[in-house]
Amino acid sequence: MTPTELQAFVTWVAAICTAVGGIVGHVVSDRKSKRDVKVAEVVAETSAQDKLIDQLQEELSRYRDDNDRRIGRLEDAVDELTSECRAFIGGQRDHMAAHGIPLPPWPEGLPR
Repeated sequence: MTPTELQAFVTWVAAICTAVGGIVGHVVSDRKSKRDVKVAEVVAETSAQDKLIDQLQEELSRYRDDNDRRIGRLEDAVDELTSECRAFIGGQRDHMAAHGIPLPPWPEGLPR
């Protein structure tokens, strides 16, 4: 091989290596950009999921607060009805005692 042919061959190999390097660089860059897009999509999806979770937790907190208030009202109503029943039973027992009627046992579970 003559020096001119050798120089032409080296130039040709360098051109091939540069082209292959450009193609490899483009493929790597394309993969990176695709990966970046996927990462951005995952981050956006995660962010949307986090927002939904936050909204659901706030809604659940409101439901719990509403339920606590409802339970409080129901407990107050039960206490009032228990008091009324106790007063009614006491009045009936007083009436029965005044007329000599034997008194039945006090209702189980009802405080005196």
